[in-house]
Amino acid sequence: MTIQSGSERTQSKSRVHIRSIKRLQDVHKEVSSGSFPSVSRLADMLEVNQRTIKRDIAFLKDSLGAPIRYSRVKLGYYYSGKGWSLPLQRLSEGELLAFFIAENALKLLGQSDQADKLAKALSKLVVLLPDEVSVNLGMLTKSVNFEERPIVVVNPMMLQRITEAAVAGERLEFTYFSPYKQETSRRTADVHLVHNYAGDWYAISYDHGAKDFRDFHIGRMTDVRGTGKFFEPQKNWNKEQYLRRGFSMTRGGRLCRVSILFDKYQAQWMRERQKIHPDEIREELPDGSLRLSFKTGESGLEAVARFCLQYAGHCIAESPNKLKEIIRERLQNASRQYSRS
Repeated sequence: MTIQSGSERTQSKSRVHIRSIKRLQDVHKEVSSGSFPSVSRLADMLEVNQRTIKRDIAFLKDSLGAPIRYSRVKLGYYYSGKGWSLPLQRLSEGELLAFFIAENALKLLGQSDQADKLAKALSKLVVLLPDEVSVNLGMLTKSVNFEERPIVVVNPMMLQRITEAAVAGERLEFTYFSPYKQETSRRTADVHLVHNYAGDWYAISYDHGAKDFRDFHIGRMTDVRGTGKFFEPQKNWNKEQYLRRGFSMTRGGRLCRVSILFDKYQAQWMRERQKIHPDEIREELPDGSLRLSFKTGESGLEAVARFCLQYAGHCIAESPNKLKEIIRERLQNASRQYSRS
């Protein structure tokens, strides 16, 4: 016997409710078209049994007041009065905006099939809404815009397969290309977390070859196969602690404290932004400048350097010394390149 949790039962009822609404729409559409649909024809068309269609017709008639009648001549149903329509289920424009934003947010993640599914669900909702709201929804595309950032597109089926393995605790084998090493290798790993960072999908996994955790970009994983073996999460592994040990999905090495100083000009924009690191500490200075500090693994300093270089001229890396050396080297290389051009 399968026992559902309270949340699972709620979700199940919600799915049934949505399907029922869509089915009532379809029955109403067929009846109002004047084609005199029969119970058997409606059941075949909607892929449900005839008892379900009979209940729908009874609901339309008794609960919604539909003037629905059966014609013994045409052997099907029709409306005896013209102009009757389904009562509209109303959503606020704020809720519609949330759907619109969610759809575009999914597109930004590069998961086109998920975006398409949500778009189809959204189009079904629009049918149930008043005309004036439907018009406003259409105007949203003119009033709200999303600009995509360059990301590695992930095959949705690949993402689904890896997520299912993570949930089930199944060990995976796959081929992986490492841009850092410029090589392809076969890996065996236990996916502990499927993580999205700035639109890119990662499988944070215990790599049996390295005997340590690695962040595998799902867009670089190919020939993913289940091993039929299952794993228990590594002892003492903690999602929050692991994610704190890196910067911009680059982690590893000895922990060190990073300190970055933004001048008065750039500080005004940095104050508006959310934290750049979960453990970030902000210090307001008397001259209007802003100091950010946090701990990260030494391997993440390359990513911190790239972040600082975005604000060259308005940002100083105060510590550690290794971070300052990386930035100094990058700036010297850039200066030499431009001096030759």
